[in-house]
Amino acid sequence: MSRADTASDAVAFLRGIAGELAEIHRGSDYSLWRDEAKHRVDQYLSRAEPFSDFATCWVFSGDGGGSLVGGRFGEWAIDRLVEKIAPEDIVALFTNEVSRNAAVYEEVSPVLGIEINEPCELGDGVRLVPPAADIFSAFDYPWRYSWPSMPTGTGFLVQSYKVTPAFEQHPSEANGPAGTSITQPASSARDAIRRRFRLACLLGSSGGVELPMSVILSDRRALLSADGTMSGRPFAAHPLVAFPADLATIKTAFGQLAALTEGDSLPRAIDRLGRSRLAIHPVDRALDLGMAAEIVLMHDLGTSNTEITYKIGSRAAWLLGEGAVERTKIFDEMKHLYKARSDAVHSGVLPPKSKVDLDLADQLVVRVMQAILQRGSFPDWTSLTLGAKADAILYDRQQ
Repeated sequence: MSRADTASDAVAFLRGIAGELAEIHRGSDYSLWRDEAKHRVDQYLSRAEPFSDFATCWVFSGDGGGSLVGGRFGEWAIDRLVEKIAPEDIVALFTNEVSRNAAVYEEVSPVLGIEINEPCELGDGVRLVPPAADIFSAFDYPWRYSWPSMPTGTGFLVQSYKVTPAFEQHPSEANGPAGTSITQPASSARDAIRRRFRLACLLGSSGGVELPMSVILSDRRALLSADGTMSGRPFAAHPLVAFPADLATIKTAFGQLAALTEGDSLPRAIDRLGRSRLAIHPVDRALDLGMAAEIVLMHDLGTSNTEITYKIGSRAAWLLGEGAVERTKIFDEMKHLYKARSDAVHSGVLPPKSKVDLDLADQLVVRVMQAILQRGSFPDWTSLTLGAKADAILYDRQQ
């Protein structure tokens, strides 16, 4: 093997490229130079150690996916020089990547419907990232993929996952990779996180929230990686505005939902709350909001139960109210909501004299859900509502 193919000469070659880069002072000149230089660098490194054994290889991107990767030495090396990484450190960076043979990817999901103004760690490799106003920002996710139009203030849910092994040398062109890889956490676990996070957002904001797409992004300094894969999910509607959100409330609800063990009733109710916020017509909003209230307040009773309006109102009143006056007010507002829901079901319209305030009803339903999450389980409704005298007064008002 000639000296031109050794690792030390690869370092010397990169020093020459770094010298060329240092002489460029205009963006237009850099663009022209890069288009030519990347091919020159790729051709050289593809026959130099330690790069030559990896001119083409199979890269595992996780969850059974992967692709044949080659011809990226030029762009990768120039990007590292732009970052002002020394040539010898660039070679060491690649050597370490090969020795490690494990890749960390990020599944990035735009969070439509809420404003994310600051980073927030949710734990276990899950975090919230605000939108970046500067292409050189550490939170540069808006620039790393060509996203569709999104509401101003839209941030990202970022989930990290590890793929081992990250690549295979010399794959069979006919049969793809010879082996398999392990992904941790797997796509099913990441999807569950995404669904739980959406529910938490609905309790920490006043608008609808959807995460209809995700993109896989690799470590920018990793050469043997593959990213840019997008996956989409069906969703009810597209939130057109990002509402202010309480990140502390979202983080708390995210943890509380993880600890909840009593089936799907509360998650289903929160999902209906979200659907109600994206409804265009008040009738549809009343339907979904009424269903959310019924699911969360009547989860222990069958559909044959009578006096549903009374029970929904009294349960909400005793769960949230701190005195007779407040409990009476809550009872009345929940009664108005359930009446609107019934009108919408049976006639398809809300009567002009309907007393429901859908915004206030939304707030009450959220308070009910938060109260249950704080308890960690559904209350014993019978014990909760054994305030006999006040309960009787509320019942008389309902008749």
